[in-house]
Amino acid sequence: MNTMLITEHLSWLWPGNLAPCINDLSLNIADGEWVALVGDNGAGKSTLLRLLAGLLTPRQGVVKLDGMSLTSLTARQRASRIGVLFQEVEKQLFHSSVFDEVAFGLHAQQLPVRDVLSRTHEALAFCGLTDVAKCHPLDLNAGQRRMIAVAALMAMSPDVLLLDEPSRDFDSHWLVVFERWLAYCKGQPCTVLCISHDYHFILKHFHRCIRLDQGEIVQDQVPKHVLGHSPHHQ
Repeated sequence: MNTMLITEHLSWLWPGNLAPCINDLSLNIADGEWVALVGDNGAGKSTLLRLLAGLLTPRQGVVKLDGMSLTSLTARQRASRIGVLFQEVEKQLFHSSVFDEVAFGLHAQQLPVRDVLSRTHEALAFCGLTDVAKCHPLDLNAGQRRMIAVAALMAMSPDVLLLDEPSRDFDSHWLVVFERWLAYCKGQPCTVLCISHDYHFILKHFHRCIRLDQGEIVQDQVPKHVLGHSPHHQ
């Protein structure tokens, strides 16, 4: 199986901090692999996701996507291959309608208008958002707002998904819709790295789990060995 994401001796130090947030971290994630990322607050999980997405440039080490250094790719190239779902999804919603939000990434890739329209409508329908396509995203409830970001990812269909606490904000209805999208993604296939504190969500969807502590990998095994048997792990 080919390797999709590689980090080699990756380090990151936030300005003003004495200790690195990511410390000499090396990691391989295979093409099509689904990996959960856990650890205490401040362990470096969200910083690692931003480094893998190319949103931060490492001070030391390298991130490779399908054998190519992220720094050698343009922002458009990265966006076409890597999709990110942030923990606070409101920070990635900028447009005045749900439809425009979902279509934005496709327009940025300069796809033909016909393709933009068909892929946007398909994603909206799959994610249960057709009826609110003309609404302002911030007028909707938390679960709907998160599904807007999910629909935008579905429309783009990237090779890699980087998800930060994706199951938060969902009631039972929207969690079913979201997990249907995850099942769709598994059929593509795509590569997923997901931060989560949800014990049952991890056990249901992931076969590999990495625990970070102070920016270092301290465990990398099947989820039940990393999480233990308590559903209240942190």
